[in-house]
Amino acid sequence: VTPVSLARASAWAIGALAAAYFAWLLVFGRLDAGEKRRVLAIIILFLGAATFWSGFEQAGSSLNLFAERYTERMVAGFEIPAGWFQTLNPVFVISLAPLYAALWVGLARRGLNPSTPAKFGIGLLLLAAGFAVMLGAATLVAGHQKALPTWLIFTYLFHTMGELALSPVGLSAITRLAPHRYVGQMMGIWFLAASVGNIIAGLFAGQFRDDALGDMPALYTQIVLMAAGAGLMFLACRRPIRRLMGDPA
Repeated sequence: VTPVSLARASAWAIGALAAAYFAWLLVFGRLDAGEKRRVLAIIILFLGAATFWSGFEQAGSSLNLFAERYTERMVAGFEIPAGWFQTLNPVFVISLAPLYAALWVGLARRGLNPSTPAKFGIGLLLLAAGFAVMLGAATLVAGHQKALPTWLIFTYLFHTMGELALSPVGLSAITRLAPHRYVGQMMGIWFLAASVGNIIAGLFAGQFRDDALGDMPALYTQIVLMAAGAGLMFLACRRPIRRLMGDPA
């Protein structure tokens, strides 16, 4: 047993648990046609959330190691501890959450508030934008240069903006879409998306090695393509997903 094999097995086990629950709910949950459509919409949102967290949760692994090993942290004779970069996300959340709330309310008043699938797509595209910034930083590191802290600052900014577009919206959607008698269970299943994302994030981060710096840009490119592809799919399929949710197309 190795950490990697254990992580892979855990990812499959949690994914299988979620799939088994959704299958049981659709077949034996005594749902009507409308409830079944909404459960299918939840499954799609579940997959989108797992994809998002698989990138976002690298903050404590690959991005933290990047800060420690490959970032120029000396400022006016003081070396910034690598762990301090972890404070950027909560600072950005506190700073930007009121602005996001005002934005959604303001757009709703004008009838322009993006739908839940559109917000998922926006969140995933912002995640991709953050890793696109890291792609530039990784290119410098592959050329045996150290990256400035600004690369990580902008990465965390984009990731936090994506989190605020996706995470609260997803929680709200679950409580609204879940069949009333299964709301508690569905909230528990929803957090399995974060569990799967955390495990996948760890597996991704394990591919970043000091003895293969030349591979770093390609690894970040994979994450950018995965997140951007998922985001574009949500935007392109937002109307069918809204119909499953019971919203007007």
